[in-house]
Amino acid sequence: MSMTFTNNVCHGNDNELLALLKGYSALIPPLQLRFPVQCSFTEAHTFILHQVLLDPHLEQYPPSGRYQQSFWKWAIEHLERMVKDEEDGEIDTRIYDRYMSLMTGSIDPGGPPPDSYMTYYWKPSSSLASSNRNNYETITLLESRTTIESGTTGLRTWCASFVLASYLIANAEMIRDQTVLELGCGSGFLGIIVATVQQNFFDECHQPYHRPAVLLTDVNSGVLSRCRDNVQLRCNQSSNHPNITISTLDWFDALSLPPSANAVTALLSKANVGVVIGTDIVFDPILVPPLVATLRLVLSFESTRMVVVALTVRNEQTFAHFVTEAVKELCVEEVPHTFTSATYFDLDTAGVDAGLDVKILRFTLRNSAS
Repeated sequence: MSMTFTNNVCHGNDNELLALLKGYSALIPPLQLRFPVQCSFTEAHTFILHQVLLDPHLEQYPPSGRYQQSFWKWAIEHLERMVKDEEDGEIDTRIYDRYMSLMTGSIDPGGPPPDSYMTYYWKPSSSLASSNRNNYETITLLESRTTIESGTTGLRTWCASFVLASYLIANAEMIRDQTVLELGCGSGFLGIIVATVQQNFFDECHQPYHRPAVLLTDVNSGVLSRCRDNVQLRCNQSSNHPNITISTLDWFDALSLPPSANAVTALLSKANVGVVIGTDIVFDPILVPPLVATLRLVLSFESTRMVVVALTVRNEQTFAHFVTEAVKELCVEEVPHTFTSATYFDLDTAGVDAGLDVKILRFTLRNSAS
């Protein structure tokens, strides 16, 4: 979904208001948010009422009740402090009503955090260089708020996905007209980003003779189901993309002999893949041999130009083991990147993986390093 924010909010302080909206939508803990104190009470109150509380998108895809409870308590405290200095100022009763309904509801404050819709705002590459800095795309997902759910880590989006998404947005020419295969698609975040970039490019260029494609794969059926649901959310541009496929792919199949008969080859032979992407797919040493075999097999197809993955370095030995095994058969290049959440995505800076290094690696065949 595309959104444009006007410059007539807060007379130049609209960045504070937009940051508040982005933080609320992405479930940033209130203690990490900055209340727009540079605005007047009327300006802040009007924005919070209409752009946060009554926003149609956030009403349909709301943050979890537990998060809203903490957010509205925090917001009301700030508004009540501001209203004291505003003559004839008054907090709209609908803000209090929302908070009271959450307080009297059936929210369990002591249990595991419930699944929640998350909405992220980002700027397409065309807007990054334009004079209009207020054009944003949004991506919305239903995600787990726990590290592991139902035996998998694939039901939430991790930091490496935001890093690679930012890199791909800034280098959209890599993916906009390609068939893109994702290894380990998780809840669908990166696939939806790719689909949106491709949709925007197609809408601008109108190339009916060629439609790029997105192939999202994972080994976990529950993850694939969640991915499919998120891709098909009407608010996401991916729901209008005509060439998205969601499939099961087990990297261990790449170890099966002969290669011409294994399931990975069967999938790739039909896909005409140009670029392969993946994030946080090296988290257990046991996965290194099948993953390297999968990368080698993918790159053996003439259509495949490169593999680009982003990896959070949680364990130096596991990361080094993967690189050591990969360079035995492939060209491996570390890609410099500058990830700034202020430019692309607003993240929980104190959450899981906070402060850990994320590396982007590019893989090609030894005789095709260009």
